[in-house]
Amino acid sequence: MTQMTDQLQTLARLLEYPTGQDYAAFAPALAALSQDEREELYTGTFDVTPACVPYVSIHLFGEENFKRGEFMAALSARYAAAGFETRGELPDHLAVLLRFLAQTDEAERRELVQFCLLGPLGKMIAALSDENPYRALLKAVREVLAAAYPDLQPAVSPLEQMQSHGAVCVTADTGCGGCGSFTNHESRVTNHVSRYD
Repeated sequence: MTQMTDQLQTLARLLEYPTGQDYAAFAPALAALSQDEREELYTGTFDVTPACVPYVSIHLFGEENFKRGEFMAALSARYAAAGFETRGELPDHLAVLLRFLAQTDEAERRELVQFCLLGPLGKMIAALSDENPYRALLKAVREVLAAAYPDLQPAVSPLEQMQSHGAVCVTADTGCGGCGSFTNHESRVTNHVSRYD
């Protein structure tokens, strides 16, 4: 588990906005880039590509769903209870979650991996071309998590659940109004934050 903790901390640092010299070690492709070019690559990958935003709640709930805000508030409360600092980043940023994963207990780690990380990681990887160095980094994150938890499969997100029930369900900004299965699934996705209240 110590090895996994170290790997998660390293991967989290590499997924943060590039500011330091250690970033050059991320991949040979980046080592040849200037600091400005690295920043441009990061912004182009995570800020310009909608399918690759680093905020997992968007992948789980959609950008305009009020449940996204509830999820982030619950994460913030959990972090505060654990004395964990987000370093000025939103609580659902992939790098922040990986750092938190490295220090939390096993039960919470498993829940976060299955319900909050594996699905969004798959979407982000699929959104990037093989030429983008961040695709390899995101795949490395997924491989570390899969090696630690080979029995876990990504849970279907509440957003995917809504989309599977048609356009009316998708456009409802308060969540699915007519489908009990969405409510049941959503509670499983956010189950790990129920203890934060």
